[in-house]
Amino acid sequence: MKLHLYRRLAAEGIRKNRRLYLPYMMAGSVMVMIHYLLHFLESSPIIDEVRGGDFVQLFMGLGGVVIRFFALLFLFYTNSFLIRQRSREFGLYNVLGMDKRNLTRIMIWESVISTAISIGGGLLFGILFSKLAELGFFYILELDAGYAMSVSVRSLALTLRFFLEIYLFLLICTIWRVWRLNPLELLQSSQVGEKPPKAQRLTALFGFLLLGSAYYLAVTIKEPLQAIMVFVAAVLMVIAATYILFIAGSVTLCRLLQKNRRYYYKPNHFVSVSSMVYRMKRNGAGLASICILSTMILVMLSCTVALYVGDETSIRDRFPRQIDMDVEMNGSEGLKREFTDQLEDAMNPGAVSPEGKETAAPVRQNIRTYRKVETYGLPLDGGYSIDMDRWVMGAADPTGRVIQFFSLEDFNELMGTDADLADDECLVYCYGEKYGRDTFAIAEGGSWRVKAELDDFFESGFRSELSAMSLMDVVVKDLDAAAGAFCDRLGKNGQPWAYPEWICEYDIDGGNDEETARAEASRAGDAIEQIRLAAGAKIRGADINMRVVERRYSLMMDGGLLFLGLLLSIVFVIASVLIIYYKQISEGYEDQARFGIMQSVGMTKREIRKSINSQILTVFFLPLIFAGIHLMFAFPLLWQLLRLFGSVDLPLFVRMAQLCFLLYGVCYAAVYKLTAGVYYGIVSGAKE
Repeated sequence: MKLHLYRRLAAEGIRKNRRLYLPYMMAGSVMVMIHYLLHFLESSPIIDEVRGGDFVQLFMGLGGVVIRFFALLFLFYTNSFLIRQRSREFGLYNVLGMDKRNLTRIMIWESVISTAISIGGGLLFGILFSKLAELGFFYILELDAGYAMSVSVRSLALTLRFFLEIYLFLLICTIWRVWRLNPLELLQSSQVGEKPPKAQRLTALFGFLLLGSAYYLAVTIKEPLQAIMVFVAAVLMVIAATYILFIAGSVTLCRLLQKNRRYYYKPNHFVSVSSMVYRMKRNGAGLASICILSTMILVMLSCTVALYVGDETSIRDRFPRQIDMDVEMNGSEGLKREFTDQLEDAMNPGAVSPEGKETAAPVRQNIRTYRKVETYGLPLDGGYSIDMDRWVMGAADPTGRVIQFFSLEDFNELMGTDADLADDECLVYCYGEKYGRDTFAIAEGGSWRVKAELDDFFESGFRSELSAMSLMDVVVKDLDAAAGAFCDRLGKNGQPWAYPEWICEYDIDGGNDEETARAEASRAGDAIEQIRLAAGAKIRGADINMRVVERRYSLMMDGGLLFLGLLLSIVFVIASVLIIYYKQISEGYEDQARFGIMQSVGMTKREIRKSINSQILTVFFLPLIFAGIHLMFAFPLLWQLLRLFGSVDLPLFVRMAQLCFLLYGVCYAAVYKLTAGVYYGIVSGAKE
């Protein structure tokens, strides 16, 4: 009989407080569903078989970690709110004769019911929507998913285990909170107000200084490698500063409004401002949470959409032709014009191999060949000092620069110019900046007078591949002399000071078909290998890239990031909506008695609505405004990070950020309008 009573009281408690429990259980179900979907897609056998699938699986795995961490924090937050609102009811049970053991049994049953609905509903919808999610995901990746329905038992088990652990932890926290309070404290806990934090002016000033420092770090970043190092620090500083400003700064704002007699002593402003100032610690924390979540949504959507939409532009910038062949030489001898001409002849239709056999090559179009010498230098006394050891070991310095030497002959041919240089002169082109010096020097040997700084340079896929680093092109009259000075000398780890390379790029008929492109790459590779065997040690190796294959690889990365960004944005949007919703409900119940008194002395429902609108306009749109400011100042930092992923279209990123902010702003306003209606419904019915 007692068991049935506890179960019935728990069910009745959930039913009577459905305005609180339904959003809580729905949010839990959505998180369970998305967690299952991420693991379901991560374990897809189709992803295993596709080049770049390992990156997609990595993204999905990281997304699962983010969901688990965020679900723990958010469900703890919402559960604490629920218990706070139910504390009065539990205190009444205690006064009527129930001891805390009886209350514990009720809470256990409530937890069992809400957990079963949340996890069961989430897994059910996860299974039902798994095929739809797979079709959408594979559509983004341009893969064929098929239409067979499947269920991942492993994903079900992982999701079930993790969320059972979360809800068990929440139950323990709930029981502990009830046991540590006496009946009187339980009865009054839902009505306890907040005291304004002390020394809010100094605290707010510290918050402004912290936020300004974070903004300064973000806007002064010039290189992607620097962005990686400061990104986490800047994010943590912004989060801390946002919470400080919304808690202490909100109190300061309310106090200033109270001192403004023309504003404060009006019915629609008096009640809202006077009530807000005494709960700003909790209110400010909620607003700060909404601001941080909004910023995360805007950043994720702006970056992932820009990467995905600009994927084709990025690929064509990295691979200007369908076939891209990079032949690396062992020393300066391999860079001689006579030898590179031999390589070029081997690529032509009807070429004769060293074995005397005629090769069957397709007709090549838009052919472009050039020679270059590539090295890596660190600033030293107005010039550069070669440090290839650091470059080869992957420990590039943010102040370093990749330097490429080109011959004047190749430059004039590719650019269609007739520039002329003396032996000690050079032309310089720095991507995205000006060199600004009269000479260019290498400490290990070699100095040239800068005859001119170029405003443009021929398209080079290498530029995009190294967009994460500072890159500089130097055109000299005698490339062989420069190659001899650097390429035949070794560093401490046995690597040459510079790498001589011969680049050959071209299109072929059917080059956008993967099978055709692979066949041509194989043929070209065999031709280079034959020459390498015949030429001895002149060729170190050859790297042949096919644009159609690289496009697939890039699409897997950008598409995977976009899909993950969309799923996480859904979770963060739901969290933001629930924080707003619960904020309105809690404040509605707190303000119900105040508005009841105001109605008794003549305040009309129209004036109540004006007061509600005043409160919304005073505080509630601050998170959206601050999120837009955060995004604006983070823009330089985010752009440098996008360059690491090969993004080259800055105007596209600007447009995507503006569009995302506009769309999110519309949704944000709609949510506040709906939740303000809930708040109005609570306080306007106070008198009745």
